Amino acid sequence: MHCEGGFTLVEVALAVLVVGIGLLAIFGLFPSGLRSAEDATADTRCGLFAETVLNGMRGRALSVTNWDDWCNRVFMADELRRDTNDVVSLTTGVIYDVTFPAGGADGLRYRLTLDLSNSNRYSALLEVEDGRYPSGILTFPSGFYTEFPYLGR
Repeated sequence: MHCEGGFTLVEVALAVLVVGIGLLAIFGLFPSGLRSAEDATADTRCGLFAETVLNGMRGRALSVTNWDDWCNRVFMADELRRDTNDVVSLTTGVIYDVTFPAGGADGLRYRLTLDLSNSNRYSALLEVEDGRYPSGILTFPSGFYTEFPYLGR
């Protein structure tokens, strides 16, 4: 009797099953990886928006020579305009939609809260969230804080 070496049909089926289960597990990671990449991109956009706005506000705050003009000079920021014809009124607690970068397709929502209680140091909290979600869901996962000291120049 001659015995040839080879695989039986059962062995081949088990090998295909093991490889198939491994591939399913690997392909199952792709959606969560894509979602993580989208979230990281959204977080970066929120951070860039906040950095642009707060740095612009800090720069304008340094040029203030009359403390009474502080709010008018600092908060009429081009970065906070929702479009070219709109000057945002900065009422605490109001949520605004903005496209960032300007001319882009993606939107952000932000809420700017001012603390004007200290007469020589104002502060601002800028909360930003990605605009992909419905307007009823407001989590504001990213909050950015800065202070504006009056240098009295």
